[in-house]
Amino acid sequence: MKNFRRSLPPLDYLLFFEAVARHGNFTRAAEELNVSQAAVSKRVKVLEDWLGMKLVHRSGRKITLSRNGKGLAANTAEALDYLNTGLQQLRRATAGERLSLAANVAVAQYWLTPRINEYLLGPNAVPVTLTASDKDADLFTLETDAIFFYGSDIPAGWDGTPLFEEIWLPVAAPALVGAMRGFSDATLLDFDKLTPKWVNWDNFAELTGNREIAAAPKVNLRSYGSTLDTALRGKGFALGCPAVLQFEIEAGRLVALEDFQLRTGRSYFVIWRMGSMNNRTRALMGEVGIRV
Repeated sequence: MKNFRRSLPPLDYLLFFEAVARHGNFTRAAEELNVSQAAVSKRVKVLEDWLGMKLVHRSGRKITLSRNGKGLAANTAEALDYLNTGLQQLRRATAGERLSLAANVAVAQYWLTPRINEYLLGPNAVPVTLTASDKDADLFTLETDAIFFYGSDIPAGWDGTPLFEEIWLPVAAPALVGAMRGFSDATLLDFDKLTPKWVNWDNFAELTGNREIAAAPKVNLRSYGSTLDTALRGKGFALGCPAVLQFEIEAGRLVALEDFQLRTGRSYFVIWRMGSMNNRTRALMGEVGIRV
């Protein structure tokens, strides 16, 4: 029969030790825990006495973990992370059923939002939270049910399924395409790349070998989203993935120039942390129009 009260030390001893091991410093651990440095040092010492072994070697302000300390630090961090995940899931469940998603700005605005809005019109819809960021690092730190990601493959440590291939091509409003005589006198709406895998007009011209596009006048609007918004207003040509812009193309607000395609070898995926996808979440995503 398990008796954790007898076999485990008090939880705050482990919390304090984990903070010290992570920061490698009593002072920074104390600042995080909002207690005095002496309180942190005392609890670590009590934990060492309780275990009957040395966990931390002290040398002035510098500390290092013993071999046993390193082992306990790794196990404690994993256990606390697992406990935190379980508690967060419980809090979400008790707060009511909902679906949380994240994606880059273009996918969020042009691919996900129309699907979410259509789903929310239904009588049995649950609240949907959508977070958008063009930085993968920001997306990966979020506590979400799923993330929409594009790259060469599903990231390590994640499960997922491919949605569609990444293809870049010029897009513009129908009137602009109808009056187009060539790219030499067209306005190409450009943007600053936030990550190497993005493709702007210079990359597109180089990778396709199109000299006319390389020489065409370009206007830098700083953000990728601004290029699409400006293209929708008939003010120039943007680059886009037709699958992402499906709704705008089908509605006739944008025309995709299919003769100028660049296949990057990357794909768009919907991904989730390993082991986190349950049947109900899978069903909710299906109702939103996302098959996983």
